[in-house]
Amino acid sequence: MNAQTIIERLKKHPGAIGQDYIGVVASYGKGAIVDDEGDKNDIIAIANTGDIDLDDEVVIPSGLDTSYFEANRQIFVDHEYSVDKAAGFLRSISKYPSPKDHKAWKVRIGLHDNAAGEAVKAIVKASGQIGLSIGFYPTDFGAPTDDERLQFEQEGKELNSVVRAGRWFELSFTALPCNVSCQGRMIGGDGKQLRILRALKEQGKVDDSTLRVLGLADRKIRVLTAGGTVTKRVSALS
Repeated sequence: MNAQTIIERLKKHPGAIGQDYIGVVASYGKGAIVDDEGDKNDIIAIANTGDIDLDDEVVIPSGLDTSYFEANRQIFVDHEYSVDKAAGFLRSISKYPSPKDHKAWKVRIGLHDNAAGEAVKAIVKASGQIGLSIGFYPTDFGAPTDDERLQFEQEGKELNSVVRAGRWFELSFTALPCNVSCQGRMIGGDGKQLRILRALKEQGKVDDSTLRVLGLADRKIRVLTAGGTVTKRVSALS
């Protein structure tokens, strides 16, 4: 899967219909925790920050209108909207670390009792993070001002564009932490996260069918045998 595939999926969302420019930006969701005390089955994580993404762009958290997302509330896997891809629902969203010092959005997500929800929970418990990707469309964006450069520039990164205001319409989990560019570039998760996913599979906490739900499809390989060459399927984590 590449970033253009994600953009095409987002365009099918009711919140994106009629919009010419669709943006997607992902975060590592570091510091994610599971809260399953009592009757809770929740994930708490940071969904959006003011970091520069792979498109050399900053999406300012305080400029995002969350009203559509808060009304819709459903949270999917990899921006796909079938029933088996629905992993949870938004319980609450808050300005982080505080309303006055708003540098990110913090979300509490109630997980569904299905393969996608259980897999997300297992990943967070094992790694303390989960990929989170938001779909939005900008209503005010452009080249950074001098003040914005001082505020948002990071060492070793170029800041070319700032989304000052936009409408956040969707949030998805991703199996691997990733950053996604609106222009079609994407990098996948690091080696540590892959090792964690392999371990979860070996422990029986996620199976191949669940990995397919998470977007980690099996792959075909050609194997030379005594009887000739055959095609077999192997896990995406093999």
